Amino acid sequence: MRKLLMIVLVLLMGCTDKNTHLDLTDIECKTNWALCSVFSDKSYQYSFEKKIKIAIVDSGINGDHPELTGLIRKSYNAINPGQKILDSYGHGTAIAGMISAKPNEYIIQGISQSVYLYDVKVLNDKGGGEIEDVVDGIEWSINNNVDIINLSFGFQKDNQALREAILKATTHGIIIVAAAGNNLGLYTDYPAKYEEVISISSISENLKVDPFAGKGKVDYVAPGVKIPILTNGEDKVRYVNGTSFSTAIATGIIANILEQSEKPLSLTDIKEKLNKTSIDLGEKGKDTTYGNGLIQLPNNN
Repeated sequence: MRKLLMIVLVLLMGCTDKNTHLDLTDIECKTNWALCSVFSDKSYQYSFEKKIKIAIVDSGINGDHPELTGLIRKSYNAINPGQKILDSYGHGTAIAGMISAKPNEYIIQGISQSVYLYDVKVLNDKGGGEIEDVVDGIEWSINNNVDIINLSFGFQKDNQALREAILKATTHGIIIVAAAGNNLGLYTDYPAKYEEVISISSISENLKVDPFAGKGKVDYVAPGVKIPILTNGEDKVRYVNGTSFSTAIATGIIANILEQSEKPLSLTDIKEKLNKTSIDLGEKGKDTTYGNGLIQLPNNN
């Protein structure tokens, strides 16, 4: 039954029609609860009339992964410019899969199917990184006119150079989505803490905040507990927790909103749309734990 369902999905996604309709089944929702929690009607129609350019500023992406082939438009190694990108850490590949993986037998359907990925390596093989490399990666993303920058990590302390790079990107109309952090609810990481950045924290399947997730300046929450991800191995899947992954889901939702729109959308426009559809959690109205609530993408049929 599972294989049959996936064949139907693959056939749908392989259609040459301008519009492709995605329907998520109960089995898929059970296997990957995150998908169905953010699609308001368990379905979505991709127009493919335009591609949204997403810079994944992270540990790199394994572009040879079968579920990601053909999605990477450009790459930049900020740590070792000119050298080929290898994602030994696996984090960037997982983030890329959550955003845009093709339909596959592992039920790790990417949130958005109308994207080009811009692979920007700023984290090393242990997941660490220098602010200078992150700033360089953001500058490269600006120069390549991306639509969204996904930052599924953060720093505890503010940094002037980072702030200036973020402001420059937003001045160019780029939407920046960043992780609130996994810091036991003590604070929100930078750059998510900046007002110009959409800050994402994480929740579990029972719609409760992850105890490890950041609190404070939180704009929205998205699924981030027991989330299936693609690994560097073609036939391996594992389950993970963290605001890194909820951030990727939010980025995919925002990419779909941009794809739907016939005109460019500002940060204010995006937030207005998200505020209308998000599910309020916790205290009534915006709060420091759930922000404006569980991010949603309305059915566009």
